[in-house]
Amino acid sequence: MPTDLRRRRMEERSSAEHWQNVFITAVAAFLVAVLSYAVFVLICPRTVGRFASSAVARRGSIENEVTGTGMIVRDERVVITPISGVVHFHLDDGVKTASGEAVAEIRDTALLSRVGPDADKVQKEVDSFVQAVALRERRERERLNAVRVQIAVKEEELRAYVERKDAKNANRIHDDLSVLRAQEAAIQASIVRTREEIESAQRAVAEAKRQSDVAMGRALAVLRSFEASLISRYTDGLEGLLRPDDPDLLMHDPSKLRPNPCRLEDGQYVAAGNAVFREIQNYRTHVVVFAEFPDGAPPEPGRRVRVRFPRLATEAVGATVLSLQKRQGTAHEWAVHVALDRYATSLTDTRFEEVRLVTGLFEGILVPAPAVVERGGSTGVYVLRSDRFSFREVEVLATDGESTVVRGITEGDRVLARP
Repeated sequence: MPTDLRRRRMEERSSAEHWQNVFITAVAAFLVAVLSYAVFVLICPRTVGRFASSAVARRGSIENEVTGTGMIVRDERVVITPISGVVHFHLDDGVKTASGEAVAEIRDTALLSRVGPDADKVQKEVDSFVQAVALRERRERERLNAVRVQIAVKEEELRAYVERKDAKNANRIHDDLSVLRAQEAAIQASIVRTREEIESAQRAVAEAKRQSDVAMGRALAVLRSFEASLISRYTDGLEGLLRPDDPDLLMHDPSKLRPNPCRLEDGQYVAAGNAVFREIQNYRTHVVVFAEFPDGAPPEPGRRVRVRFPRLATEAVGATVLSLQKRQGTAHEWAVHVALDRYATSLTDTRFEEVRLVTGLFEGILVPAPAVVERGGSTGVYVLRSDRFSFREVEVLATDGESTVVRGITEGDRVLARP
């Protein structure tokens, strides 16, 4: 056989074998792929069920709370020194005192060394203080006159509506008169307190002069408590402005109130007309909470709530809602006036504090918040059943961003933490 023919037949055979091998390899790869997919489909649920990140559903609760700014309000008044000098306290900070008990005295050794010549100077300082208080009294009286004019106008309107037998408008005028008369009573009480401060200053200077004439080194002014109260050396200048019985309390804007904190220590110099200490009566703390309630209205008056001050303590203090008012110019912000069940000593030297108002408690099955997902318009979680995670529809009761309280699964169920 010729050599060329033999070479040609060998090349044809090699080409056929090559394509046959390629075909066999392709078929084998296809079979392996199909078999691998079948095995994967078979064991995938078990693998997911065993190794996926999951959590055990447990029974628990979540508090429904809102975070806001708390304005601390108490029944309190400041005691002012009528003269300048060095303060010496007879009672420690935070002590409860009886009415008329000596709390502090003001000494001025330089003044004592020249009692006679400087007596007039002391009188001028006190007169200046009395004038300042008298100016405050005059402003209060002007406010009182303005309120009384409004009352007179409203009473005339009321008579007109009564004569026309317009019950609806008559009732409205009655409500307006109730508010105005409450304001009138509050201003009258403020005027009485102002007069007491003037009289107290006058008594203090008289006592100082008498003692300076008897012996040097005696207190020039003895500052006493007006009534049974708790003594605090911390003042901020808002004591007379913020009162629990103020009918306009909820109208204050905390961003516009600028407290001027001051705390006197024993032996510190204090100028005439400055506050030396304050008295806290009734030993009860009121808080006005300024917060947003985007998911609904705040708790109604008379409702029981709890208040937490996260910077100071983890415990929530029981409280009762006294009144509330929507903030003007805001979509969801309210001012809520609550009275704490007990006096909070940690708030004695505080005026504004971050608060969390707890309005409700939701109990149920607790799962991680990311475990709750939406699928096909339904809300649910993936629960492990026979090594498979199956979607179970649930009802969401509450969430705090980390955990969610749901209804629809049982305690002990294992859920997919992050579907």
